[in-house]
Amino acid sequence: MKLDFRLPRRVRLVYFGRIGLGILRNYITEQDVAIYENPRQRLNVWVALRMLLSGDRSEFSYYRSFLRWTKPSVVITMEDNNITFYATKALLPSCKTIAVQNGVRNSHSHAADSDFKHDLQRLSREGYDADVIATLGGLGSVFYRDALPHSRVRLVEAGHLMNNALSLSSGPESVRRLVFISKFPNRGTQAVDPEWESKVIVFLGDVGLTAQQYYNIESIAARACAIIAREHSLPFVVLGKRPEWQVGEYTYFARHLEGLQWQYLPSTFQASSYESIRPNDVIVNVDSTLGYELFARGLRVAFVAARMQAAGHPEIVEHQFGYPLITQRSGPYWTADASESEIRRVLSTAISVGDEEWATLTSSARKMLFHFDKGNSLLCQELDRLGIANTGPRLWTRELIPKN
Repeated sequence: MKLDFRLPRRVRLVYFGRIGLGILRNYITEQDVAIYENPRQRLNVWVALRMLLSGDRSEFSYYRSFLRWTKPSVVITMEDNNITFYATKALLPSCKTIAVQNGVRNSHSHAADSDFKHDLQRLSREGYDADVIATLGGLGSVFYRDALPHSRVRLVEAGHLMNNALSLSSGPESVRRLVFISKFPNRGTQAVDPEWESKVIVFLGDVGLTAQQYYNIESIAARACAIIAREHSLPFVVLGKRPEWQVGEYTYFARHLEGLQWQYLPSTFQASSYESIRPNDVIVNVDSTLGYELFARGLRVAFVAARMQAAGHPEIVEHQFGYPLITQRSGPYWTADASESEIRRVLSTAISVGDEEWATLTSSARKMLFHFDKGNSLLCQELDRLGIANTGPRLWTRELIPKN
C-alpha cells in the first residue's frame, strides 16, 4: 500500500480505478479530474481520516469519504465489474455515471454464496446503479439487464474500446497461421504452482474448480490445434496472455506441446495481442474476450467453448459460445465438446471456407453477440451527451498506446 498525503479537492470528473485509463484518456480531454484508487493499493490519508470519523472502515465508507471531498459531476470507469462503482448513484444521486464493459461477465466468484451479478441485483434495491453502461454488445447487454432488472440504465452496445481503437498488423498475409488464444492465469515468477491440482480458485454457483480443472481445456485444445496445424502445413502460435517474465504460461504449454512445432508470443505491452494478429490468421478461442473481439471484426475465429466439459462439469452452460443468446452446443464453427473430432470439425470450417461464405456464415452471430465500432464513435456520442470534453472518434497511434 502507498500513502497519498495530498489534500483532495473538488473536481468535475472522476476516473474510478486505473484500469483502462490509457484508452479513456485517449478520448477524454477533461482537465479537472481525479482518480479514485482502491485504498488497499493507494490510501489517501485525508480520505481515510474522514472515513475513520464515520466509524466505518469499509471500502464503501472510504469511497463515500472520497466523494464527499471531490463532489464530481461525472464518474467513469472501465472496472465495470467493481461493485463499489455502482454505489456512486446511492451516495451522490446527482452525479452522472458511466461504466464501460471491459470483459465478458459471468457468475465467477471466489465464494460459493456470492458473485458480482447477484450482488448487484441485491444492492440495486439500495440504490446501486449507473446512468450508462457501454456494453461489448448483445452478450454484455443481456448480462446487465439481468443484473439491474429495475434500473433505468441506458445500455449502449459500443464494443470493446481497445479493439475499436486499434488497427491489426498488416504482416505477411501470404503466411497463414493457426493461432490459439491463451487465458493462462497470472502465476507471477512461479513456473509451477504446488496447489494447481488441489486449491479451489473459482466458484460457478456452488461448484468449486481447481486451476487444473478450470484450465484443462487450454492444454487439450492447444495440443489438438498443433497437430491439426501440422497436417495443414500451418505455423502454430500460442498467443500468450502473460508477459515473458511470468514463466508459468510458457512452461505450461511447453509441457503439453512436447514434440510438436509451435511458437509462443507473450504479451509485451497493452496492445501487443492485437498487433500479433494478422487478418488472414485462423484463430482458435475458448472463451477469451479477445477472441470475441476478433470475431466481431469478421476474422476467422473457431470456438472450442468446452471449458466446463473439460473441467468435468458439462452441465454448466454459461461458458458455451454465445450463451445465453446462443443455446446450441455446437454449430459450424463452434463446439462445447473438447473431443479431437469436434475440434477438427470446427477448425475445418474456419480453414477451408471462402471469405464470402465465412462472412455469411458468421454474420448473424457477430451482430448478435459483440459489436465493432471502429474509432469509438458510439463512446464519443455518449461523452458528448454527458457533456464530457473529448477528441471525437479516432484510432490510436502506436505512440499513444501505454506500455502497460
